[in-house]
Amino acid sequence: MHNTFAIDLGTTYSCIAYLNEHGNPEVIRDNENDSNTVASVVFFENENNVIVGQAAKENIETDGDRVVQFVKREIGKRESRTYEFDGKTYTPVEISALILTRLKNLVEAQGGTIDDVVITVPAYFGLEERSATRQAGELAGLHVLSLINEPTAAALSYCARQFQEDRTILVYDLGGGTFDVTVVKMSMAQNDAGRDVQKITVLATGGDDRLGGKDWDDRLYNYILHACCDENGLTPDEVEAETRQDIRGKVEEAKRKLSKKQSTKVRIDVNGSRTEITIKRSDFEQMTSDIVAKTMNFVDATLEKVPAESIDTVLLVGGSTYMPMIINAVEAKFPGKVQQHDPDQAVAKGAAIYASMLVEEVGSPSAQDGEISSDENNHAEQLTSKFTVEDQTPRSFGPGVVDMNGSKQKYVLENFIKIGEKMPAVFSKTYYPLEDNQELVRLRAFENMSTDDTLIPCVDEDGNPQATDPAHNVKLLGELVVNLPPGTSRDTPIKVTFKVDASGVHVEAVNTKTNETFETFLRTESDIDVERSAVHQLRISSE
Repeated sequence: MHNTFAIDLGTTYSCIAYLNEHGNPEVIRDNENDSNTVASVVFFENENNVIVGQAAKENIETDGDRVVQFVKREIGKRESRTYEFDGKTYTPVEISALILTRLKNLVEAQGGTIDDVVITVPAYFGLEERSATRQAGELAGLHVLSLINEPTAAALSYCARQFQEDRTILVYDLGGGTFDVTVVKMSMAQNDAGRDVQKITVLATGGDDRLGGKDWDDRLYNYILHACCDENGLTPDEVEAETRQDIRGKVEEAKRKLSKKQSTKVRIDVNGSRTEITIKRSDFEQMTSDIVAKTMNFVDATLEKVPAESIDTVLLVGGSTYMPMIINAVEAKFPGKVQQHDPDQAVAKGAAIYASMLVEEVGSPSAQDGEISSDENNHAEQLTSKFTVEDQTPRSFGPGVVDMNGSKQKYVLENFIKIGEKMPAVFSKTYYPLEDNQELVRLRAFENMSTDDTLIPCVDEDGNPQATDPAHNVKLLGELVVNLPPGTSRDTPIKVTFKVDASGVHVEAVNTKTNETFETFLRTESDIDVERSAVHQLRISSE
């Protein structure tokens, strides 16, 4: 039996789950802190002691300069910051690996072991963010089976608990640092074995991986800071660092209280003077109304792809959806359709179901030999064998090639697979070397947010492609080097195939004259040394 787990790697809190002996998803509790989640916070106490979780969070007030939070917003970003403690520099991947290791240790402390794991990511994460998340898992010593989009996992958790045939569900997922809105269709279908299963099909998705509960926290922090200044006749620059850390440490608690009460009080020591600030829920809602509206703008944009009247149920997922302002805004848009579904744990539980589905697809040796599985396996299979999941591509993908058609040749990006297509998505096309006797081809792969068939990526003064194009968020992901035998003519067909799934992009190139195959799982731009030679290209045939 596999010991398969799923991790919801969150911006503010993380959670690990599995299918128990009854085949039901269950989270691993942090008994030390009596919690179902672990704070995604790392405290570098000294060079010999690194603390992760709630204990780390408690040091924000006193040693905030040695605490790292919200690293999920940095992972996989080109301009992401690094963190230096005791002469050592840490990347966002390494910080995330420490959080994942803490979750792994929870399992092991309770006598378990982890063979395989699925890690959740925001639906709007691109390849670089996904690759970095996978790298963090591997650095933590985990075998990462796959990644799954967080709203899809939440829908799977809901579907497992109360499936209703032919329903369209909008998942409003507002976490600590990311926001996703996804529309899924629940229906019945037949799987490859001819059995009726419950099918979850992603119809549309949108969101922002830099929008989340932290934005509300920042507004409340600034409100309390300025109120303290007004009470004590100070400017913000005159407030001591310890006081700022004290305010920051009390923001989350105040926000939680305002979800239950109309007002709350915060007591802060301001440069030696005790100050009491009263915060009204109405003031908090007014100061953050534009952020609420921003989330609803993403909802409206998603509903341009799926009509609002087709939505049967709206699921509120993520800890930030406890705020009444969120519940009220979504309820106003979808009266009578809103449900709050296990906000803190739904993503991890749904991912646990998905992880078991993946292991079941591989199959255990006993199942392959026709033997009867244990009762425990049967319980799990009764749940996981009922589902099939059909997700969407988060970006558009394709190669950069030279277009010889027309009076002037130009370097273009051909979108093989476009944003919103069914995953896994596969597309192939045949190209040709740029010239006779070409020794190799550097097949460059791009990611972008456009649905156009072709784009012209940013190029330098020599006509070579640059890493990013802000107009369509075009990113050069990497390249595949295809070696060509001596005497290769320019009419030699090179079949190029892209395959995209939730874990990343696989690129293959086949010299159809020699049947030599070259392939790679794309790495991020920061991991490779891309030679900018314009000679080693493929061309679109003009013949």
